[in-house]
Amino acid sequence: MPSNVYFAKLKNGDSDKVVKEKLNMLADKSKALKFIQKGDFTGIKVHFGEEGNTGHIKAAWLEGIVERLRSITKNTFFTDTNVLYKESRRTNAVDHLKLAYEHGFSLDRYGVPVVIADGLRGRNFVEVEIKKKHFSKVKIACDIADCDSLLILTHITGHIMTGFAGAIKNLGMGCASRRGKFEQHCGILPCFKSEFCSGCGVCVVNCPAGCITLENGKAKIREASCIGCGECVVVCKTDALTAKWSETLAKLQEKMVEYACGAIQSVDRRIGYINFLTNITKDCDCLAKDEPRIIQDIGILASDDIISIDKASSDLVNEVKKKDMFREKYPDIDWTVQLKYASEIGLGNIDYKLIEI
Repeated sequence: MPSNVYFAKLKNGDSDKVVKEKLNMLADKSKALKFIQKGDFTGIKVHFGEEGNTGHIKAAWLEGIVERLRSITKNTFFTDTNVLYKESRRTNAVDHLKLAYEHGFSLDRYGVPVVIADGLRGRNFVEVEIKKKHFSKVKIACDIADCDSLLILTHITGHIMTGFAGAIKNLGMGCASRRGKFEQHCGILPCFKSEFCSGCGVCVVNCPAGCITLENGKAKIREASCIGCGECVVVCKTDALTAKWSETLAKLQEKMVEYACGAIQSVDRRIGYINFLTNITKDCDCLAKDEPRIIQDIGILASDDIISIDKASSDLVNEVKKKDMFREKYPDIDWTVQLKYASEIGLGNIDYKLIEI
């Protein structure tokens, strides 16, 4: 039986007030908040945007939906996790929080705090057992795994490694700790560049396998003992240790889906999804710059099915352009792998019924 996906149209130039009103109407008609119960600790998972990027979901749009959540439970908060790449302001909770506040996600404005779910340096996680093809357990950020329920707000874009970035990516990559992100992206061994090594020893202290030592003022990795956890890459401050991007992109998508599975399991499937088809760009909001949109604004969708809402989102984009827009931008990436694999492991329904409101 197809899953219901609710749709409210938008167009280029719609004011923040119009977007907010459409979002409120969509939340009410779709019952996107039906999983939220009185007293829940409910995380609103949203990408706060990177410095210099204005295409992300705007805080000004969310006033009404936050009020609806607060009327159900006072324990509501915005949340996201720290990222792996060092050039971002979102690699630690202090800078990440400052950036979120600069982009309007503040306690003063909405009466709800921002919580960076994997802690100060992105090391706080809970292992969730999933027993899938690539992972037996996945490392979900502590404060997401501790939630009773989640509302996943996703800005639809293209993506350099997955072709299409929707709710599956927001949940799978966005709810993982930094080590979890490393597991999804990387091969077995980190790359080491001795010329960048300062000899500080922080990697030695933080290596759980004890396979890094200091010799002649430089780190040395015993490759036979390395467990591929990525902790050394996470803590290295000089780029002497970097990720080895050796996974195939199809395999990366499958790993991402398995992490989404772990996040879903951690809250017993009590999740609602809202996708924003606005300011759709070739690349995701992690870039510290604005990109030109590749299509006009289309609208907002809501569902309780993660596969259906991403399938409907991609279909709406491709119907407007009368071609596969995401494959056109990234011809070497079959972005549908994530939908097919998510369906294969039972995360939802690829068939949907679109209900316009």
